[in-house]
Amino acid sequence: MFDFDTPTHREESDAEKYAKRQKLFGTDEVYPMWVADMEFRTAPAIIEALQARVAHGVFGYSESDEELAHIAHSWCQKRYDIDIPASHFRSSPSIMTSMSAAIEALSVKGEGVTTMVPVYAPFMESVTSQHRTLYTVELSLIDGAYHIDWEALERALAQSKLFLLCNPHNPVGRVWRIEELARMAQLCETHEVTIISDDAHADIVRSSHRYLSMATVAPLRTVTLWGVGKGFNLSGLGATLYASHNSALVEAIDEVFHARHVVRGTMMGFLALKTAYTEGLAWLEAANSYIDTNIAYACHTIDTQCAPLKAIAPEGTYLVWIDCRGLGLSDAALKDFFVHDVGIGLSQGRFFGAGGRGFMRMNVAVPRAQLREVLTQLSNALKKN
Repeated sequence: MFDFDTPTHREESDAEKYAKRQKLFGTDEVYPMWVADMEFRTAPAIIEALQARVAHGVFGYSESDEELAHIAHSWCQKRYDIDIPASHFRSSPSIMTSMSAAIEALSVKGEGVTTMVPVYAPFMESVTSQHRTLYTVELSLIDGAYHIDWEALERALAQSKLFLLCNPHNPVGRVWRIEELARMAQLCETHEVTIISDDAHADIVRSSHRYLSMATVAPLRTVTLWGVGKGFNLSGLGATLYASHNSALVEAIDEVFHARHVVRGTMMGFLALKTAYTEGLAWLEAANSYIDTNIAYACHTIDTQCAPLKAIAPEGTYLVWIDCRGLGLSDAALKDFFVHDVGIGLSQGRFFGAGGRGFMRMNVAVPRAQLREVLTQLSNALKKN
């Protein structure tokens, strides 16, 4: 019904993934699998809605409306079993804009902010750039899966005002279970910590797992950040949301948006979000099924044909976290190996903080034929070295 196999040609489309190859990898002759967007065209319904809006021909100032909030509320209620009032939803140009505003609104300079690493690098940057004290808790890799060091987490939260949660967790792919969320929530309750949860990848979860939101566990203590960027491949349109059961938290972030004159999004982003949430479910389910197969294929191939590399199978996201420490290479040499010997550009693990060195992150939301070719190149390169 939907085509995920036909390659797209993005070189002339201002795609960051392609445009930054020379800067990041020193050559344009690499297949980029680093930034977290898909090589798939978005849902046909979204394309058709945007084309109809372009045909209108007038692109003046726009504003998100009550309809958008009600549509977002309905999606979260039906898909995630979250019943945050529609009046508590807000649009935002990006999840990191919302996170940065939340840090500014809900803490003051010098106060502690905790996050678990390895994690998406802007988490840490958003803390230190606003002169808060960053506390990182390194996740423990045990038998191929990541686990929380609960004692270290409590020590950090005891010194913190905020906890930045990533769920599903980028880059290691964990989808936090209800008992883990409940224990995090209890620690935050004990130490009076507010939770900012980046749930950007909530719509990309393996069929064997279920995304559960911290908003269902600690509703009055959590601000949740969502969007259609990851699930529907719409990151370039700036269509994201923040919401909380606690109206005081939402209003505090609103004040920062107002003071900083933050534009909440664009007419195309608003339209894309509405269409995704009202007409995009069938496409999203098909995309998840295709990605599930890609994930299984990539992990099996890496584990059986690419020794000494080991794949950490993600429970959510379309990002495979690869343990390359068995090669014994420095971070610089590891990057060179993938660029020059394999011909692909990946995200270096060191950018994700403690515990990331010696790892690489691979985006496998690509046509399957391309994935097979890349993994064959990787296997052949390893055999030569």
